[in-house]
Amino acid sequence: MSNKNLNIILLCAGKSSRLKFNLPKVILPINGRTLIERSLENLDKLNPKKTIIVTGFRDDLVTNLVKTFHYKNIEFVSQKTQLGTGHAVKRAIGSLDKSSTVLILNGDTPFVDIDTIKQSISFHSKNKSVFTIATSFPKDPKGYGRILRDNDNQILDIVEERDCSSEQKLIKEVNAGLYLVDSVLLIKHIKKIKKNKNSEYYLTDLINIFARNGLDVNSIPIKDERKFININTFDDYKYAHDIDKMFIYEECIKNNIFLSDPGTFQKDFNVKISKNVSIGPNVILKGKTEIKEGARIEGNAYIDDSTIGRGSIVKPFTSIEGSIVGSMTQIGPFANLRPGNNIKDNIKVGNFVEIKKSSIGNRSKIPHLSYIGDTEMGTGVNIGAGTITCNYDGVSKHKTIIEDNVFVGSDSMLIAPIKLGKNSTTGAGSVLSSDLPADSLGVTRTKEKHIKNWKRRPKK
Repeated sequence: MSNKNLNIILLCAGKSSRLKFNLPKVILPINGRTLIERSLENLDKLNPKKTIIVTGFRDDLVTNLVKTFHYKNIEFVSQKTQLGTGHAVKRAIGSLDKSSTVLILNGDTPFVDIDTIKQSISFHSKNKSVFTIATSFPKDPKGYGRILRDNDNQILDIVEERDCSSEQKLIKEVNAGLYLVDSVLLIKHIKKIKKNKNSEYYLTDLINIFARNGLDVNSIPIKDERKFININTFDDYKYAHDIDKMFIYEECIKNNIFLSDPGTFQKDFNVKISKNVSIGPNVILKGKTEIKEGARIEGNAYIDDSTIGRGSIVKPFTSIEGSIVGSMTQIGPFANLRPGNNIKDNIKVGNFVEIKKSSIGNRSKIPHLSYIGDTEMGTGVNIGAGTITCNYDGVSKHKTIIEDNVFVGSDSMLIAPIKLGKNSTTGAGSVLSSDLPADSLGVTRTKEKHIKNWKRRPKK
């Protein structure tokens, strides 16, 4: 099946009433990422022809959030009155393409991963199915719709738990909440769903309608029941946070990544971590961060949209944003790399160092207590404690160039624009405002004066 023919309906109209948040359920976060963000990140990888999001309660919050993601081919349909999943799909069918395959998912199942979806689509296509549902066999099926089959193992119906008989509640196979269906048949038969005793239209009634009309409903079993948990109660919500961390932990184990405290580790969906990486407690990895092989993040670190090179060390209490850190480099502790940095190989950036929009050459050192901004630094440079590149004149930013093998003495002020030539040195405590030639010493000091027999004024 070509994804050019794939339409997706994502059901996002629900209110988190049992959670009492007074918010659309799909905008609730799990470890920093909303339910709908998690769903759309996966669905976008399918390159569908369109994704139809059915909104309802406080739909402006959902639509405004989705627009910030900038995904293509998104359409919104409003379900003003929430009359069940069947009614939600009825609201969406007017937007479907003819002769398409329709993937229907619940917006409150955040762990349906891309591999599971692709396997389901492949199964549906290879078997030339008109209707495929995903099922699972949880240890505790409470709360899920049960799958009813005939003696030939054909699916006849899905019965929601509230409507199950005592005998039906013993059935272990349950509805996972993923549906693939031919659009023509969906449009034809969705109208036949009737209100139930709760005055709602259940999408699951469509299974029985297909069966009664001689149309086979196929199923694909999903082994990992955790991928289809629904979030309805506070217990579900708490469990979802735990499950998310467990998925991350399992992924790390498979890739030989050591987490000293999995419970405090957070990472975004697009973060890449190579093998043999060690990560300490309270580490947050965000955006398109990449941690390369053998790196060590020791703990209490925040890294966003950055690359940490092979074998590098990020010491505790370090923040790195929008920066590239090369191989065998140490950053921190208590370092702050603001956006726009290219920190190359075998470099030491020590405690209480802030760097912004700068390039730092191989084997250079900025051990402590310095600010480096808008700077191009060569190789083998040593920056003494307390050095500041004075890059801002109150109106504009100016550039500092420090060439190879420069030694900057402690407490030096470099007033940009300025260039320090190769092998030059600045004396400690100097304030330099003009270019320093190569192989020279720059010193700016007043003559030291000692006043004898001087006493401080006594405190009153």
